[in-house]
Amino acid sequence: MKILALRGENLASIQHPFALDFSQGPLGDSGLFAITGKTGAGKSTLLDAICLALYDKIPRFQSNKKHDADIGLGDPATRVKANDVRSILSRGKGEGYAEVDFLAHDGSRWRAHWSVRRARGKADGRIQASEHWLENLTTDQRIAGKKQEVLSEIERLVGLSYEQFRRAVMLPQGDFAAFLKASADDRAALLERMTGTEIYSRLSQMAHERARDEKNALDQLTQRLGGIQLLSDDEEQQLHQAQQACQQDIQTQQRQLKKLNDYRQQHMHLAQAEQGLGSAQKALGDAIEARKGVAARRKKLDDIARVQVARDDWQALQTHQWQQQALTQDLHYLAREERAIADDYEIQAAHWRDANRGVTDAERGLG
Repeated sequence: MKILALRGENLASIQHPFALDFSQGPLGDSGLFAITGKTGAGKSTLLDAICLALYDKIPRFQSNKKHDADIGLGDPATRVKANDVRSILSRGKGEGYAEVDFLAHDGSRWRAHWSVRRARGKADGRIQASEHWLENLTTDQRIAGKKQEVLSEIERLVGLSYEQFRRAVMLPQGDFAAFLKASADDRAALLERMTGTEIYSRLSQMAHERARDEKNALDQLTQRLGGIQLLSDDEEQQLHQAQQACQQDIQTQQRQLKKLNDYRQQHMHLAQAEQGLGSAQKALGDAIEARKGVAARRKKLDDIARVQVARDDWQALQTHQWQQQALTQDLHYLAREERAIADDYEIQAAHWRDANRGVTDAERGLG
């Protein structure tokens, strides 16, 4: 992370707009420079402006309820707590801001902006909540949601949290002076607090406590071992002999177990072979039965094939027989008709004879 520019207005003793470009000009060309001036000139305010724009915090404004007095005169609503970062607004001013352009660790360029104002922009107005936003200088994308979202994104881009930034970049004057004047033990404590190495002291204490607990556990185990009697040479020899006998017995049992496993495998293979033989025999019986059925069908087909040569004659004979049957039926029908006509002729002849005798008898009676 690299700071490229710093701008601001109406911050503490700096009651006019200011702008510092650290990427060009003398400041950009120099690798190292110092900020000097009289007391109250605003040297620390420049550092405060950087922390404000990035983290909405100031190292020298640490929360302390014992020194949380109100700043301002007149209406209590226009006052602000001494440890509130908004109290950096210059007295008699209605608004102020701090702005930092920086190069993120991924090479992108960003602008962090912090501002505060009083109601209606008047010096006697109620102090308003500060505003904090972040803008990408390449894409003009602005992040201006909740402050926590802005701070999280800034921490990601800078690569440092506020505490890490304060200890590594912004060493407060008060901490440095206290460090120079403090005793050896106090300097160690202050150095841990400024560099964030107090965690190693806690780790050392935890390691010491862990070593003490482990030593106590070891002492307890040693005491318990003191009540255990050692075996004599003869007893140890007997145990070795018993161990060897057990090992030999185990080896014998293992060999027998291997033989049993081999027998079991052979039995399984024999059962599988017998099952396969039964299936094969059944399949063979089914095939024989199927072959018999095929042979009978084949004989029938052979018979059919042999009679195929007389098929036309047989069909002609069948046709002749059908025709003969039809003619026979016609002859029977004609015979019945002939008998019916003969019977009718006899009846008509009898009627004619009867009529003729009647006529003859009538002629005789008239003569």
